[in-house]
Amino acid sequence: MLALLGGTRTNKATLLKCLAGRVPCTGNLQANGFRPGAPFCRLIGYVEKLDAHQPYLSIRESLQFSAALRLGKEVGSMMRNIHVELVLSQLGLLPYSNQLVGSLCDSTGKTFEIAKKLTIAVELAANPSILLLEEPIVGLDTTGTSTVLNVLSKVSRSGRVIIATLTHANGRILSSFDLALILTEEGHQAYYGPVGYNCNELLEYFTSIPKAPRYSENATPVNFVMRALGLGIRKGQTPQINYAEIYQTSFLQEINSKTISNAKKLIKERASEDQFSTYSAPYSRQAIWVLLRTQRFLWRNVHYTYGRLTGCIMIGLLMGSLYYQIEYKDTYGATSRMLYIYMQVLLIGVISANNVIPQIGTDRLVYFREKRAGMYLPVFYPVSWAVGEIPYIFIATLAVVGIGNGMAGIGTGSMAEFLQYWLVLFIFTLCVTYFGMMITFLAPLPTLAAFAVSIVTSMWVSASGVVVVLSDIRFYRWMYWSNPFQFAMNVMTSISFYCNTKECAANCGCPRFPDGFYVWDKLALLRSLDHGRMDTDILKLSAMCVLFASLAFIFFIVLKHNSPPQS
Repeated sequence: MLALLGGTRTNKATLLKCLAGRVPCTGNLQANGFRPGAPFCRLIGYVEKLDAHQPYLSIRESLQFSAALRLGKEVGSMMRNIHVELVLSQLGLLPYSNQLVGSLCDSTGKTFEIAKKLTIAVELAANPSILLLEEPIVGLDTTGTSTVLNVLSKVSRSGRVIIATLTHANGRILSSFDLALILTEEGHQAYYGPVGYNCNELLEYFTSIPKAPRYSENATPVNFVMRALGLGIRKGQTPQINYAEIYQTSFLQEINSKTISNAKKLIKERASEDQFSTYSAPYSRQAIWVLLRTQRFLWRNVHYTYGRLTGCIMIGLLMGSLYYQIEYKDTYGATSRMLYIYMQVLLIGVISANNVIPQIGTDRLVYFREKRAGMYLPVFYPVSWAVGEIPYIFIATLAVVGIGNGMAGIGTGSMAEFLQYWLVLFIFTLCVTYFGMMITFLAPLPTLAAFAVSIVTSMWVSASGVVVVLSDIRFYRWMYWSNPFQFAMNVMTSISFYCNTKECAANCGCPRFPDGFYVWDKLALLRSLDHGRMDTDILKLSAMCVLFASLAFIFFIVLKHNSPPQS
């Protein structure tokens, strides 16, 4: 176990990221005598300071997800499950293994401790040879710190190398490590060697330096060293001694150089880097596991999925009872039935476009961690959201149409008419949901995405030919012909009202107004409706679905704010 101290927080974090291959670095960085590439990076597990995990996965499922995507394809599912169980047992997570990550704060008082253990466990699920940890004890109390350090000791005894950055360490914490690498404020090496019991070997080195500050028995070893380097909590003057130069000419540095030289001689062959692909798991496994992860998010997210379904049922009941069996024998009845379709499209469309934004926003930090770890091809993330929403929208729109239209008697003339109405509402809801996803990936912040979606949907509604008819639309006429609201309402209104009046005889069954005009003819004239372009409008609506989904994928991959920060 190696503790990395001193320098600034940026120095230590950047060094750790360079060792893990997460940031580009200049200079001569070598691992086992050659420049590290994909093979070496696969040997490394990186435990980030931020504990970002999918809240709707259990602890066991989080480890299974990491193991499935980071262990090689030669490892079978049974061996992966055995490895996951061993990691859970090693870190003491078995009692909590079936609990959802997001519910840990409600069931235990050890939330931060378990979260840090989970972050370590997710990396150990990849079976790394080297484990790098960024501030593993920050935010933990004394008990939690001791527990995490004991866990790291167990991991180290299992044959893995542990390298951890420490900012606020005391003698007891540092003594848990075998070696210490201490940097000056400029990032130069001031010490690399054993720590010793109660930091006695570290203390012996610094007190033996001529002109070094005298060690007081009242001071802790770590505080003494940090203050000598000018890095204490209360920074003193810039040290007069160049500790980096002293270390380079010290006997300790000679011993370390000989050890490194002997280690290099033991390396007889250099691994070829060309035979390794970018990702450990095949693309088929990546797609399946990412889709499964997103499905679990949607299924277990009560506020989103079940809230949406309940909301659609309530909308159906409310609107069905409000417009219950209204006949269109006069202008009032026809207007009310048209208003039902308008309100249905308005409520479903605006709610669906806005509701998806915060869900993707809450999952973005988890994606950043997974992308930095190189778990899967990035495009699988937005694809999983696009595919995962389909069954839930399918059921939600069925609830709206089945309840609301059944009570109002709209679009229920035949089974074919009902299915066609439902299909159009389903495609429209999917279209505006994909539009919300596209704007979410386009905007750097969820609040900006919500604002943009509200503006655009308001303009779509205004230019849909209902509030302002087509003949009165001037500048925004182009928005009428590129408007999913207009396409959906044209088809749904045509399904509900169309009657072929041109082939009517004297005893025609097509409904009329009291003034003798056919209802369909008057509505078609007023709203610019056309029954003949129903199929074309459905195809245009479907094309807009594909367009918004494709743009969402492109924005997610191309735009920089959708990629995790490197430092």
